[in-house]
Amino acid sequence: MIVDHLLTRTGVRSLGLVLAGVVPLASWYLFYMLAYNETPVDTLMNQLPFMLQLLQANSSTSSLLFQNNNSGNSLLPSIPFDSATVPATTVISSIAAAAVSAIASPSASTSTTTEQSIPGSNLSVLRRSIVALVQFLDAHGYKDVRQLPGYQYWIALQPLKERLGPVLNFISSHQTLTWILTGLHLWMAAELVFCFMFWKKLARLQEVDRVVKGVGAKAKRRELFERCLETVDEGEGVKRWIEVWFDTGRTKQPAKFEDIGRANMVSWMAWAFWAAPLEEVAQSPAAIIELNEMIDTIEEVKKVKFREGYNPNVDCIRLSLDPVIASHRPLIYYTLIWLANALTKIVFLLLGFTRYSGTLDQAHTFEQTKFKPKHRKSSSFSSPGAIAAENRPPGDLAYWYRTPAKPQNPIPLVFIHGIGVGLVQYIHLVVALTFISRPLIMIEVPEVSNQLVQVDCMTPDETYFVVERILRIHKHPKATFLGHSLGTMLCAAICRASPASSPKSIVHGLILTDPICFLTHHSIARNFAYRTPATASQLVMDLFAAREIGTSWFIMRRFCWTESIIFPIAWSRRHQKPLVCQGKLSPVLPQRTRVFLSRNDNLLDMDKVAEYLRTKVGLEEGTEKDELVVMDGLDHAQLLLRPEWFSRILKAAREC
Repeated sequence: MIVDHLLTRTGVRSLGLVLAGVVPLASWYLFYMLAYNETPVDTLMNQLPFMLQLLQANSSTSSLLFQNNNSGNSLLPSIPFDSATVPATTVISSIAAAAVSAIASPSASTSTTTEQSIPGSNLSVLRRSIVALVQFLDAHGYKDVRQLPGYQYWIALQPLKERLGPVLNFISSHQTLTWILTGLHLWMAAELVFCFMFWKKLARLQEVDRVVKGVGAKAKRRELFERCLETVDEGEGVKRWIEVWFDTGRTKQPAKFEDIGRANMVSWMAWAFWAAPLEEVAQSPAAIIELNEMIDTIEEVKKVKFREGYNPNVDCIRLSLDPVIASHRPLIYYTLIWLANALTKIVFLLLGFTRYSGTLDQAHTFEQTKFKPKHRKSSSFSSPGAIAAENRPPGDLAYWYRTPAKPQNPIPLVFIHGIGVGLVQYIHLVVALTFISRPLIMIEVPEVSNQLVQVDCMTPDETYFVVERILRIHKHPKATFLGHSLGTMLCAAICRASPASSPKSIVHGLILTDPICFLTHHSIARNFAYRTPATASQLVMDLFAAREIGTSWFIMRRFCWTESIIFPIAWSRRHQKPLVCQGKLSPVLPQRTRVFLSRNDNLLDMDKVAEYLRTKVGLEEGTEKDELVVMDGLDHAQLLLRPEWFSRILKAAREC
């Protein structure tokens, strides 16, 4: 358990600023030492002959050497550096002769003689350390320097020092050093300015723009409520589900069900189903009646009872209304991400991909009008921010497209990545997919790619229209969709808008890896944005994914769970009796469906998800279809690093 997680977060937030100051100063000092030959490497290279001479003596001579060296006298003659050119017996004889001479007339050996015989002897502390090291090696049986592990490699690398001489001299020249130090100063200044810009931008992102909308029609709200309630167990199960949404991580003690009042629950459900604060929802009497009916249904069906009133000490999770929390990252971090993306673009171009910056400039005018998302009518209690959000310009997607000359499978594979650094982290997957003879479409999602470029992203429902337009432009009536993590939510939105049971469906196959589109209402929001890290993997996700400013803004201002969650029906059960209030939330999955779950996923309880997919959805596990695969011992996204599971994904991409 990470006890002092707040201190850890604070330290990481300050790490970027520290690096901005320490790294340039350390580099400055390094180049200074190079200019004046005062580096530790240079000192060690000057003293290396002395150490090698000691190592080449036998044990008896070495003991005599140590005794006399402690008195301030040096018994070592000057010998060439490369011991291979001088036999060990010659060296030992020379040292022995010097030792006998010193013993016969100890007064003749003075510090002056020592200074003349051994260059660089002014570093007595270093020499005493070297003598101690040699004595230790001698006591452990290393009586010849050539017996030391790696000695032959060290000798082989000696010519490299001479070759690096001109380079070091060029770096240490006055003009070059001036340019280097000037660049370091500019880097320091840029990092400091960027730090102030980060905090200014974070303050601006706190604005609640209300782009995320709730469920509009009452029938759709009822369907969502019914489907969610069906996946929650009675008694203790529903209590744990409710507690998850009131454990915000801001209080010392997580909220317990007994502490949550009925009014607290009403406040949370106002956000969950209307995406608005209770004060706005309360302006509609019909909405208040509907809210209370939902609470009554929970109490009656799940056999629980809320305490009366409102508990001011209990806060609920409301993603689109809560503050955006982000940690600072240095400018060099985003620079490296940009360089990695530039390298990835070069690789994609070499693989035969073509990048399209959007679809609106490729489609005809009538297509733009037809597929442009319609503005929603504002409700009676819409805020000025919500009304302004209705007038947002239509979004678009950048994507990569590649098709073989004669593909064996003409149906394209559309890949949508998850949160991280974009397509860079999937480059090995993309390279492997190019060996499958079918068209490939790689969708870019920049708002969750650590690119520091704030773009107004589309809702999942709006994404469907753009994906459909991409397929129309390239004349593909259907496609197989491969999504990972957040990408599975966009795939789910496409399935909702175009279920496989529809004759006009654009979904031919579906591959979901580490999906978060099933049972999203259970713990995904808390585990990603509010959870107190308790393991190393959770801390890594907290610091390097959830707390990045662009990703945090997307989750807290654009994440719409009501447009991403699905309660699907397997292809084999497509003719079953319809569910109560069944609508677009329960689409029929395509016949070629593959779902890969990581059993130790730290975002969702994948055992519960697997049980739901087996019993409620109807996906088959352990059969030839292999519709459902549970990967033991894996955490979120680890399947991309395991060859045995990586090959299973490629197999599914080939078959679906």
